[in-house]
Amino acid sequence: MHRIRKAYKGSLTVEASLLFPFILMVIVISIYAMFFLHDRAVLDAAAYEAALRGCEITSEKADVMAKVRKTGEETIEGRLLSTRNVNMDVSITGQDIRVRYTGEFKVPGGVNLVPEAGFSALTIKAEGHSSRRTPVSYVREIRTIENAEKRLRK
Repeated sequence: MHRIRKAYKGSLTVEASLLFPFILMVIVISIYAMFFLHDRAVLDAAAYEAALRGCEITSEKADVMAKVRKTGEETIEGRLLSTRNVNMDVSITGQDIRVRYTGEFKVPGGVNLVPEAGFSALTIKAEGHSSRRTPVSYVREIRTIENAEKRLRK
């Protein structure tokens, strides 16, 4: 019985050496996925915030575009982990303001996860939109809804 233990003594090392690369790959892919989700969430929030800030301005279209661009750039500055070449597109149609971000998600360290696919970056897209309202009409709409709710409760 003592000989059997000696015969299997190195099997744990062999099994670990086969299993360790797989475990390491799962951990690394999980970290990259978290980086991707973080950058996507930051871009989504920045797009929505920039659109909201643009809705606060009631002056000319050029002022709104400048305010939206400034807010969008300030919001993402220094907050993205691995996304580069971020482009912001602002469109104003009537009362709607749309902000779209596109960027390239580069895997940290320059590692290419799938070399056979021929790409080293994923494209991240985020969009936020909001509608401009005049304060007077907005307050009237809210009061109309509140009054209708009170009537329904009675």
